[in-house]
Amino acid sequence: MDDKSLLYSGGNKVLFTTHLSELITGRVVTASREATIREAAEIMSRNKISSIILLDPLDNAPVGIVTDKDLRDRVVARDRSVQDRVGSIMSSALIKTETSDYVFEALLKMIQFNIHHLLVVDQGELKGIVTNHDLMMLQGIFPLSIVREIERHESVEGLIPAAGKINRIVDLLIKEGSKARNIVRIITEINDRLLKKLLEITERGLGPPPLDYCWIVFGSEGRREQTFKTDQDNAIIYDDPKTPEDAARAVNYFGAFALRMREALIKCGFPPCPGNYMASNPLWCQPLKVWREYFFRWINEPTPEAILSSLIFYDFRPMNGNTALAEALRSYIGQAIRNKKLFLAKMAEVITMQRPPLGFWGGIAVGKKGLHKGKLNLKEAGIGLFAGTLRLFALEKGLSSTSTMERLRELKDTHNLVEQYCEEIEQAFEFLMSLRIRHQLEQIESDQEPDNYINPESLSILERGTLHESLKLISLIQDFIVEEYKQGFTAR
Repeated sequence: MDDKSLLYSGGNKVLFTTHLSELITGRVVTASREATIREAAEIMSRNKISSIILLDPLDNAPVGIVTDKDLRDRVVARDRSVQDRVGSIMSSALIKTETSDYVFEALLKMIQFNIHHLLVVDQGELKGIVTNHDLMMLQGIFPLSIVREIERHESVEGLIPAAGKINRIVDLLIKEGSKARNIVRIITEINDRLLKKLLEITERGLGPPPLDYCWIVFGSEGRREQTFKTDQDNAIIYDDPKTPEDAARAVNYFGAFALRMREALIKCGFPPCPGNYMASNPLWCQPLKVWREYFFRWINEPTPEAILSSLIFYDFRPMNGNTALAEALRSYIGQAIRNKKLFLAKMAEVITMQRPPLGFWGGIAVGKKGLHKGKLNLKEAGIGLFAGTLRLFALEKGLSSTSTMERLRELKDTHNLVEQYCEEIEQAFEFLMSLRIRHQLEQIESDQEPDNYINPESLSILERGTLHESLKLISLIQDFIVEEYKQGFTAR
């Protein structure tokens, strides 16, 4: 697959083959945090650097960083004395990365924490600093440039061009030889940045909310598995109102907020959810108390509709606002689901009703008629089945992770089946995600609407074989689930 990606794109693998040890050069310029601002600025000027690491004079351990921006915003703009201690203007939250990490990991941290300087260490020893400029010089067209563009704009209209560029990153990352899991991590981080900016703009336009709230996302966005732009899957949890007046104000404010967000996301290329699982639907814009009641009913009365709702919402992830509200709901769900064998059995029944499309004689079954004749849906027949089984196993073990790969890693040492097939599951999921991304990119480049339907006959013999083995692995896992839970299944 990697070889085919390189032949297909003709690109290189700078992002994913270059270690940070190869990128950092020269010694790290430092100063004592007890030095004056003037002394630190003189050191930076003399060395022609944009940042300086400050050390504790007692043990020479790094305790902070001062950048050109700090000198501008915290000294010049505030008319501060340059004789003050430089430690008084430093940023003490140092984000670090290891020399053995790839450039990709540094990029991800810069996007995630919205920083421009990253300390590089080797087993705790400071080795250097990598900056966004270093990464831009390494690779001219870079995801960081889109992040900066997103941060620069303060209107929905201004964000539309930046949102339109996000799909190009997938092409770049494929040409860099990235694995699918790395592509979705970067795309998710950038989409998160865009969404948070839209939320800030919307809140600023409406004024402060009457109650604390948390905007949550679910589906592939909640699992951090986005590729190209997908439907909106979001909701609002807000604090429980104390009075009827508070409740009325909350309904009015968050109703308007959700409608504005829906329209803003549509403008930025995220179509509305066909099933209306969005915060703009009043059902999914509720106080914490109501959300707890939803999950209590779904867990204790596991009808098919209840199982569907719980499957949709369980992968939720907090995005903005008071994330403690989302964590409180997550904690409540964990307690409510404990020892609920019937609920888990009904969920197991639902996720095993969709079987991988394996033919009777060992081939791959495809559509027999209609628009998708000769094709199979990679998401429904493969990716979604892996995500569903690992979600079930995570519920069994009380795990709170939402990412499929994070769940796999956490289950490796606690779930017998996952321990036995962990490597095979990881490789199969990676393969299916890679197929899907490449297929969708080819469609976009041909001005087609991206979908999940592929024709197995268009794949190489090796790819068809790997696809077949991936589907067989899903079938094996489903057989295990059926055997485990069949006593709680409805008679079929």
